[in-house]
Amino acid sequence: MIQKKSTNGYILSTFTSCSLEYKPNTAGFYQRLSHLPGFALLQSGDKYRGRYDIITAYPHDQFSVSRDSSRIGQAFEDFKSSLPSKAFNGDHPFQGGAIGYISYDLGAIQSGIYSKAHTVIDDLPLLNMHFYDWAIIIDHHLSKVDIVAAHRCASTKAIIEEIIHLWDTGQDFNDNFKCLTDFNPLVDWDEYQTSFEAIHRDLMWGRAYQVNYALPFVAEYEGDPWHAYHAISQANPVPYSAFLRFNDFDVLSFSPERLLLHDDGQLFTSPIKGSSPRAKDTDTDNALKASLKSSAKNKAENIMIVDLLRNDLGKVAETGSVQVDALCEIQSFSQVHHLVSHIKARLKDGLSPIDTLAALFPGGSITGAPKLEAMKIIDEHELYARGVYCGSIGYFSNHGRFDTSITIRTMLAKANHLYLQAGGGIVVDSNPEDEYHECYTKIKAIIKNLECYKHTLTVA
Repeated sequence: MIQKKSTNGYILSTFTSCSLEYKPNTAGFYQRLSHLPGFALLQSGDKYRGRYDIITAYPHDQFSVSRDSSRIGQAFEDFKSSLPSKAFNGDHPFQGGAIGYISYDLGAIQSGIYSKAHTVIDDLPLLNMHFYDWAIIIDHHLSKVDIVAAHRCASTKAIIEEIIHLWDTGQDFNDNFKCLTDFNPLVDWDEYQTSFEAIHRDLMWGRAYQVNYALPFVAEYEGDPWHAYHAISQANPVPYSAFLRFNDFDVLSFSPERLLLHDDGQLFTSPIKGSSPRAKDTDTDNALKASLKSSAKNKAENIMIVDLLRNDLGKVAETGSVQVDALCEIQSFSQVHHLVSHIKARLKDGLSPIDTLAALFPGGSITGAPKLEAMKIIDEHELYARGVYCGSIGYFSNHGRFDTSITIRTMLAKANHLYLQAGGGIVVDSNPEDEYHECYTKIKAIIKNLECYKHTLTVA
């Protein structure tokens, strides 16, 4: 292979791939790499709705936007400009590029809503992407493991040799993880009631049809958060799990919901709105599923978000290409049933795929409708900025494909504190106790796998 070294330290070469041994249970192999700098894992843990796992580390560059940046309004444009663009052969979903998160707060600020900073994590970047030259791609449908590399960096060959060695002969790291406290709500029941009543008045006055309101929780911990991620993801497999290491914090996400997939000009989004807990008894579980399926309230909320997303996609899609493939179908996960819809469209000529992400961001299922007014109401009544929660995690490949989740069921680990949030859509006929308990239902699947799980979930 002929390589030409450029003046900026990169080398110009061709895309390569090689195969590793596939194992049905790959979690131990992932742990062998989890200590590496900039480690990123995007995991499709649900064997029915997921296919690929993507693992990488050693980022060669970073793009981030801080809260005090003068270019917040141009964040998506700047990110788009920073992405390398090169068409490679093969059907690997990620062929080098960017992996990271976009916070909900970036979308709020870009909409003219200058949301308050979190009292503890107010220095969190609004957008944070690492750039990688290589990745391990695990295809669970074909039982294949490939290492792919774009070879833009002179160090890539040595990194891949290290990764192959770790994959084949590396040792598991036995660092312990331990919660030191329960997950304590930062908003108590009285504060929740006050906010709920204010939001309900806004709905009665016609400011919005639905508003998503979130509750934040915090716990103290010691050890490596990777072990918390591993325990939770094994017990609660979902299609969009993610573990991202940054310099001074980690992101642990267990999302069931896609925000947007772009693949060769095709766009796909799958909003979730409507949830029900699961039961161990089959008859009870089927009854809960049937109740969710027949719930007029949940159907109305889901259809409302579908209409919102059809409108958002219509701004960037070819005329007449926006279609609803499935409306209010039941999807069952280990701990909850959800109502999910699926919408597809075709990208309009002359637009970048990143333009479509900007048009949809943040996702309508975690704001309410109409989106802008719901976001204003959220800002008026939520006491803390959302940060990564309700934003998005995803990969952006060199060849133009990207896939992004909505960061619900997501924790942030920083300075020995775990932050976890959950929300629910409030409409005019919502009941405050039901909505309050729905938040606990959504986080139960996460925290029940940690020793700090609080078994008493009664309203104080």
